[in-house]
Amino acid sequence: MQLRYYMSILLLMLAGIIFAQADKTAIDFYNKGVEYYNSKNYELAIASYTACLEKDPTYVKAWYNRGNCAMNLQQYDKALNDFDKTIHLDPEFVKAFLFKGYTELLKGDYAASISTLTLAITKDPSLSKAYVNRGTAYMKTGTYDLAIHDFTSAITKGEHSYATFLNRAICKSKTNDLAGALADFNAAADVKPDQSVTSAEKAKIYLKLHKWNEAIAEITNAVRKNPSDADLYQNRGYAKLMLEDVSGALTDFSICLQIDPNHLSALKNKAFASYKMGKYEEAASDYTNLLKADGKNAELYVHRGTCYLEIKSYEKALTDFTEAITCKKDFAEAYFNRANTYTKLLDPKKACQDIKECIKLGYDPARAHVNNLCN
Repeated sequence: MQLRYYMSILLLMLAGIIFAQADKTAIDFYNKGVEYYNSKNYELAIASYTACLEKDPTYVKAWYNRGNCAMNLQQYDKALNDFDKTIHLDPEFVKAFLFKGYTELLKGDYAASISTLTLAITKDPSLSKAYVNRGTAYMKTGTYDLAIHDFTSAITKGEHSYATFLNRAICKSKTNDLAGALADFNAAADVKPDQSVTSAEKAKIYLKLHKWNEAIAEITNAVRKNPSDADLYQNRGYAKLMLEDVSGALTDFSICLQIDPNHLSALKNKAFASYKMGKYEEAASDYTNLLKADGKNAELYVHRGTCYLEIKSYEKALTDFTEAITCKKDFAEAYFNRANTYTKLLDPKKACQDIKECIKLGYDPARAHVNNLCN
């Protein structure tokens, strides 16, 4: 009897909830959706906006807000569908164009993004975010001049954000406006002084300008903020190498390879630095690893062969110089080094043949050796 009583109470409560839900208007569901959206509970916000639209399929802001929720959840196709519905119901809803274009940008559909954002700008030329997003889409497609124009328009309209200055700086560096790029990187750093990206990008400009000390200073600053970025150590090592700080360069290349063992630029530079320091076996090992990734690279065979020459592994050197010639028939430097190897192996006839081939290929250093090798 008691169980039957409690079941009756429960059924009455459920009926009350259902009735309360049925009694809610579209605006009630909409307001609840706004509440969830503001607390970043996008799933519940979507459920509320969906309930709103079931009550009133013409509720424009519900379509728009639900699209924003889906965008934040990276459900880009659903977001685009909702923004399209918003635009269909209200073709003058400019922000729907703005966020549709932004969603297309996030999705990687840059051509569509540019088209949509152009419509947004046409409807409201003061919409600074539309210029930022379209500029980013242009940048992604390598259309750097148009990207710079859009970022400049956004800045003129008061959009002084970190990303806007940073992206314009990157575009300027791509068009070799290095002074302009540095100025924008500094402006980005003023907005967010703690960003390692700014220092890293400034360093790239200094590397292009061959300002090695300035590059090292910026990279060192970036390393403090982001010590796990392999590229930073590679770039700092390169700058040190240019300043003849071979030991310091070797340390940075080694750290880079500890973070990313497949970093080919660091591996190549480490091999060169090791050779310069007389660490020929280590350099040869590095060139072996490089050849695993690029087994037809004639230059790598020559470099490794030279290391073998230094440690008197003449047969290995001979094999590498021959392999280099197989990969590149007119590689004069390979013939020259093989001629030298043949002299070490006491085979003057083959040494003479190779040195004459060098001269045919226009390798002038060979001329000084032809008489000694061929008499």
